[in-house]
Amino acid sequence: MNIHTIRPYFHRLGQYAEWISAGMFVGIFVLFLVSVFQRHVLSQPVNWVDEVILMLFLWSTFLTEALVLRDREQVTFDVVWGMAGPRTRRVIGLLAASLVGVLFILAAPTIWSYVTFLWREKTNALEWRLDWVYSCFLVYWLGVIVRSIDKFWVLCSPSWSDHVQDVPADEKANVLG
Repeated sequence: MNIHTIRPYFHRLGQYAEWISAGMFVGIFVLFLVSVFQRHVLSQPVNWVDEVILMLFLWSTFLTEALVLRDREQVTFDVVWGMAGPRTRRVIGLLAASLVGVLFILAAPTIWSYVTFLWREKTNALEWRLDWVYSCFLVYWLGVIVRSIDKFWVLCSPSWSDHVQDVPADEKANVLG
């Protein structure tokens, strides 16, 4: 199967994940307001609200990192990358994608084992199983592996030079520059 035929599906999945993450942040905000109202106006704090806020934050963080953010939106320290030529950037990219992909693949059985081990434990207020709560970490883990494979594949393709070009300063999204 050609990578170019799969890419639109991942792009659409990323768009859905972006909407879901935004909805989770709205949910966090609304539940925070409910919590403040319950605690300070009605003097009746509700424990389940804090638990749902924590879970929404956890899920939105891992889903956004795995499915929404692109490489150029990551905070990076790119001094060496900026000084390197296109061929050196390709080598750096291939090494980075390989290293991250291999390390995440090697750690996957341990991560899977730990998350599935958590079925024994439950959250305090709502008594949700922790394996379901932390399954977002498995989605994140898989997302990192798929993105590493995709990056490696792209840098091995004939159009690799298009992916190691300088990004104009006004398009850089990270704080380090």
